[in-house]
Amino acid sequence: MKGLRIFAVVAFTLLCFLGTTWAQEEKKEKKAKAKDVEAVISGVGQRTITFQYERKEKVREEVVGIDDKTDIERDGTKIKLKELQQTDKVIINYEPDAYTPAISVKVVGKGEVKKAGGED
Repeated sequence: MKGLRIFAVVAFTLLCFLGTTWAQEEKKEKKAKAKDVEAVISGVGQRTITFQYERKEKVREEVVGIDDKTDIERDGTKIKLKELQQTDKVIINYEPDAYTPAISVKVVGKGEVKKAGGED
């Protein structure tokens, strides 16, 4: 009888750990959703880009990190971060809710920097 109780406790504990592991894997899969945003660069730092984009008829401003793995290109040619300029219109692929660097930045033209947060 005592052996049956021990077996039941061990089985229950293993099931709890497996359930927790599966839930965390599902959470990771949901979290890792990158998106493309068309934006205008309003500032270029040593390791970051500040960009503006329109959402719900308002201009929003965000900062995204850039690292050595980030692909930056203009007209099909790879360029360096310091070659990006304010007012470059770009498509940025990044994970908005994560503190990870951008996946890619592609310059598609010139834009206009606006006052962030409201109407002009």
